[in-house]
Amino acid sequence: MGVIIFYFIFHPLTMVVYWYEFNSEPLTFTSFFNVLNHRIEHSFSYRMLDMSFIFMLMGGITGLIFGLYKLNNKKLNKHIQLLNNDLLKLINQGESQFVELKSSVRYDFKQQTTNLDLEVIIAKTIVGFMNAKGGKLIIGVNDDGEILGLEKDFKTLKQQNTDGFEQKIYEIISKYIGKEFCFYCTVYFHQLAKKTICVVAIDKVAEPVYLSKGKDTIFYIRTGNSTKPLTIKEAFHYIKMEKEA
Repeated sequence: MGVIIFYFIFHPLTMVVYWYEFNSEPLTFTSFFNVLNHRIEHSFSYRMLDMSFIFMLMGGITGLIFGLYKLNNKKLNKHIQLLNNDLLKLINQGESQFVELKSSVRYDFKQQTTNLDLEVIIAKTIVGFMNAKGGKLIIGVNDDGEILGLEKDFKTLKQQNTDGFEQKIYEIISKYIGKEFCFYCTVYFHQLAKKTICVVAIDKVAEPVYLSKGKDTIFYIRTGNSTKPLTIKEAFHYIKMEKEA
């Protein structure tokens, strides 16, 4: 298609432009079509073979570039679709040792207002996964698997988009867990049912991880489909068993 467009369209039009550039005749509707007819015949003559080859080459290169872009874009869309399908499967399976569903980070759907205490719950869940075997925290989906999206949460942020939301996640980790633990979390976003949801992929951490809130320091562990606090004695035995395992 690139070769055809450049050879049969751009080539003759370029010849028309050159003709007006080197001749003093004014451009009118009638003269344009007269010159165009003449230039078309001249464009496809044997004398213009070299010029024709250049335009065909340009068309081929342009078509190749657009073709590769479309192919890569198609592969990317297919990859995104596969990720979305996998994510839907996780959501439909419900909460487990490796998956936690949260409606929001700051917006309280029951009170219909901003609730900063929800940030602590997010931090607690992340700590629990870090102390266990890692997992995925999916935000924008309620416990029943209904996709709510992040739009309500966005409105509670200064930067009301995915960049602001990602920044808030890392702020929560830094505030309640520690800046160094941000490196164990990866935040990415998906579009499901025309709504934006967030997935926080959390890695297991070799050392014990604690949640700090005020003067309290709490050790949480992910067990089954819930996150539970351990007493000092329980935490000590758990950490000891993990080191011996």
